[in-house]
Amino acid sequence: MLKKIKYALLTLAAAVTVSACQGFLTTPPVGSLSPDGFYDSPAHVESGVLGVYSLLRDIELNQYLLLSEERSDNMWVDPLANGIRSCSEVSNFRFGSDMSDLNSLWASWYSLINNANSVLENSAETAFADEAMKDQFRGELYFLRGYAHFELARIFGNVPIVEKVLSVAESQELGQSSPADVIAFAIADLKKAEELLPYENGIKNSKGAAIGGAGRVDKVVAQAMLARAYMTLKGYPFNDASAKANAKSYLEKVLNYSASNGDKYWAPTITEWKKQWLTDPSIANKYQIFSIQHTLLNGNGLTGSESGTSLTQEYLPKGGGGGAMTPAYIDALLRYDYVKNNDPRGLGDYFMDGYKAYGATTTDYSNEEIDVTLEDGTKVKSYALSINTKFLPFKQKHEAVGMTFDYDQLGGWPVNFPVIRLEDMMLLYAEILAEDNDVAGALAQVNKIRNRAGIPAATASSSAEALKAVKNERRLEFFLEGIRWFDEIRYNEWEASTRAHYARYAATHGEGVAEGNIKAGKYLCPIPDDQLKARPGLYKQNPDW
Repeated sequence: MLKKIKYALLTLAAAVTVSACQGFLTTPPVGSLSPDGFYDSPAHVESGVLGVYSLLRDIELNQYLLLSEERSDNMWVDPLANGIRSCSEVSNFRFGSDMSDLNSLWASWYSLINNANSVLENSAETAFADEAMKDQFRGELYFLRGYAHFELARIFGNVPIVEKVLSVAESQELGQSSPADVIAFAIADLKKAEELLPYENGIKNSKGAAIGGAGRVDKVVAQAMLARAYMTLKGYPFNDASAKANAKSYLEKVLNYSASNGDKYWAPTITEWKKQWLTDPSIANKYQIFSIQHTLLNGNGLTGSESGTSLTQEYLPKGGGGGAMTPAYIDALLRYDYVKNNDPRGLGDYFMDGYKAYGATTTDYSNEEIDVTLEDGTKVKSYALSINTKFLPFKQKHEAVGMTFDYDQLGGWPVNFPVIRLEDMMLLYAEILAEDNDVAGALAQVNKIRNRAGIPAATASSSAEALKAVKNERRLEFFLEGIRWFDEIRYNEWEASTRAHYARYAATHGEGVAEGNIKAGKYLCPIPDDQLKARPGLYKQNPDW
């Protein structure tokens, strides 16, 4: 697990932490720096901005894997794993408000918000020779603050809105806001960011050098996040009919920008597409609208969660070393959906069916086939325990796409984590087109992605069939990116999907699964105990927890 910064919201006002980074996302925040006199130049303001970005690395593992992907029907997690593991507790809805990962995520998001507020407030009067640069830096901070509130609302629901640096007294009186109000606040921040930020070619550092494509947010990133926020409001549990038109407008802004700039963010071949999951962040930034940045010194935590220490030196020449495998596997039915079409996104890239245990020469790591039932009632065989390797850049992946990596420098894998990709915008747009009975338009978006993968085109003769094709493609394209869980919620399908997911494994791996743990309110996580206890009575727990 990533090391977490242990702040509670109610103590954030007492200690403001902002880092003076030497480069973009290369140094994590350290120490406590007084803002007095610090933000007296564009370079100092930028250091504060970069410190806020760097806090994203404390978030991705819990936000997008543990509390999103591992709650979805994309992954099967052993309910009787060796020892008490958060992934097992979460996947089987046995966790409670006392789980430390919840407080870590809450604290990390609010640490980011507090840092953004500190830089915004203490740089408001800083003199800039170039006002556009000041607008950019402030736009980045508004984006990060809005993004944080949006994700807090999606995970926890009723959370506080923090729009300024709080005194201790203020923090002790600040209550929760509804998820709709929190997302409305996030949207307001994201719109400020959209207004202030330039397009990628206008992004600069404090020295005036162009740095577009280096992972900093720009106008299109803000528009893409706005599209996602409006699509969230359009679906369950908000069901806001007015959000659809706003979502469509922002999706069109992003897609039109891409089309008018040479299919920007689109990987033209499956080989190019595969490169974004490897060890050259510049390629990831080329094909991802917004991603959390990683370097050798600050590697992607998801790689270690995907059995990286269990692979042999056949895969990782300077890695390996044994250790227990993480008991989390691709869902057997989803695995079948990849292999039935020889989808190159699946076997050998997103997952592996087995591998030699560390130190062994002939014995494959155990796997087994189980029966899975297709929608038409047909039963087929699929492996139950295939391991997830999407973010694990092992040797064979590099070789397959003509890339190299010096494993002697291995300290962590510099694999960026994608938060928003063009394909997400395409398929959200296809979702709206399908609902509006534009079947051909919806399929055009879906099949552009499938054609690149070299798999059969989707077909549909009705709006319902087109929407089904969109949902299926979203599941295939975004495995392990933390998207599926929120899709299940938007579609109001998470309960039915979870029960069907459990049923697939019931006969062979169902011991320890209790369907009674699935309750209507559990699409949200509980408010962490530490927050409830900080000032008893200030916060209310979410239903069914």
